[in-house]
Amino acid sequence: MKVTLSIITLLGFIAQTSSAVDPGLAAWHLDNMYPLVSERLDPIVAPNGIASHLHRIIGGSAFGANYNYDQYNGASCSSAAVQADKSNYWMPQLFWRENNTYVPLKAGTRFYYFLHRNNINEPVKPFPPGLRMLAGNLNAKTYADTGLPTGALNFICLKNHFSTPNGDTAGPDFNFNIDCPQGLVTTVRFPTCWDGVNLYKSDGSHMKYTDNLQFGVCPLSHPVRLPGIMLEYTWQTYTYRPGVPLKDKLIWANGDTTGYGLHADFVNGWDTDILNQALNDPDCLTGEMTMTACPTLAMYMNAATAQSCQPERGALESFPDFQPIASLPGCNLPWASGSKPACNPAVPNPTLPASLKGTDGSLVYSGPSYTNSTVSPPNTWTRQGCIGGATSLVNSFQYSDAAMTQDKCQSTCAEWGMQYSGLLSGAYCVCGSDVDPGAFHYADTSCNSKCGGDQTQTCGGNGKLELFRNPSATTVNHAGITDPQYIGCRREGGNGHALTAAYINYDSMTIDWCKNYCTAQKQTIAAIEFGRTCMCGNSWANGGGIPYPQNQCNVPCKGNTSQMCGGSQITLSTFNLTLPRAGGSASSSASAPSSSSASASATQSGVVTITKTVTVTGACSSPATRRRNHRDLKFFADA
Repeated sequence: MKVTLSIITLLGFIAQTSSAVDPGLAAWHLDNMYPLVSERLDPIVAPNGIASHLHRIIGGSAFGANYNYDQYNGASCSSAAVQADKSNYWMPQLFWRENNTYVPLKAGTRFYYFLHRNNINEPVKPFPPGLRMLAGNLNAKTYADTGLPTGALNFICLKNHFSTPNGDTAGPDFNFNIDCPQGLVTTVRFPTCWDGVNLYKSDGSHMKYTDNLQFGVCPLSHPVRLPGIMLEYTWQTYTYRPGVPLKDKLIWANGDTTGYGLHADFVNGWDTDILNQALNDPDCLTGEMTMTACPTLAMYMNAATAQSCQPERGALESFPDFQPIASLPGCNLPWASGSKPACNPAVPNPTLPASLKGTDGSLVYSGPSYTNSTVSPPNTWTRQGCIGGATSLVNSFQYSDAAMTQDKCQSTCAEWGMQYSGLLSGAYCVCGSDVDPGAFHYADTSCNSKCGGDQTQTCGGNGKLELFRNPSATTVNHAGITDPQYIGCRREGGNGHALTAAYINYDSMTIDWCKNYCTAQKQTIAAIEFGRTCMCGNSWANGGGIPYPQNQCNVPCKGNTSQMCGGSQITLSTFNLTLPRAGGSASSSASAPSSSSASASATQSGVVTITKTVTVTGACSSPATRRRNHRDLKFFADA
């Protein structure tokens, strides 16, 4: 079986975009794989029971109705030529449907392991003992139903593959209007990012795809990069009905006639020490190669053993290739839409032999850690790497400064009780209380923008955050402010005032005057800007109220120059009038607070809560043109 069109295209793209010496471009394929058994067993979905439909299974001889790693890893042989791999792989059996009969088709099988890395210096990890994976949705009737990223399932009709590979035809499903004289290829790509904890979850959430199927980077929630399996079956439609178009002739074992019910399963039986050695062997990481070309794995190759390998625990049933049967095994009627049809009368299941039953392994990993966590000592900002995604930080806000530095951003985040400080595009600071688990960890080279205020530092990249963490920065503390009603320097609204109930200019403005004015207006929030403008409201409007650095509220009040009344552009000194005043009256001295008053201020003003997170996928406008006036940012903060 030659390389299919999709793989040729992929490998050509890799060759054009990167050097072959990059170990992240390595990909192994194993062409010598043989069927082990076809039966209604699925130790992942139906442990110690009968599966709903027939599977075509390859791999280790210990396969049965249960799964635990020690039993499978101890198998006597594997139908995959590399005998260090006692894993099992399977897809549903494909049938040719004609004249009320169903003919199980024969398939050639192989797999690819793609070894793209999260970071060039971090080798791909071996599959953890006990890992189970399922990719696809057996009930899907459209690609959207599969829940998979584009490209995870593929259907390719080999028309002139051996003479003209670019003559092959890719389709959205298996219902081709042509015959496939060299076979129908179905491929499933498994997720490659593991959460490092769970060996299986029924919703599949222990595994995730990268941001680019199998060739991007893993999300922070799933930091462990495993080999990216692509399982490939080439069905011999041409052997049974040469020259006949496939449309309306094929049906999966579960009754699906659309093709979208394609799915695949994997249970780990690898000798993890050998696999880990291969994943770290430079001679095995020089590009696309057969597993035989990897010196570490070549030692364990035995095609003859693979061809003769049989299930050592017996078999539940037998359905020989190309032998017609009257109905699909189990209750599996033809099914193209709607709910799956029921059987009347019910179809009885065969008795499950005791030899195929056994103990299931743990669903939670308990071995040595697979992750390299970054230590975050207290009271210290520690670099966490370069991240990005649809959102990156939870409960976050951002501001810009053309003279941004790492210290400036970290100081602002600490002031607002945010333990994560991120820098973006050289001029933007993003503060958040936590990292979004859906964010992705990128190479440090993606965060190479020089800081506007210090060209010796980097401040993130285009759509990427350079992230720092200080686990002690969890309490709001506006340094130099003793007024317990003060809730920080905040931003004016983007499309109007941040507070809209009342608004007044007063050339003898003081903090007390504005507070009293807003109290008389029966409003609970007071804000001052330009040293003379007071505004009131019960809630923030027009995207206003976003936290800003304290030093941006630096304009003295017109009526008391020892007080600060907002900024000269878009910043507001803000107060929550529902909080108690110190000693029954406002105290807004700009002098440094005592330790007790600082604690009171932090406690009563509370940790800021932002109701929208900051996206960092797109490029931000130039600071030279936008300065700090981000009137397109729509973030809101509670008082």
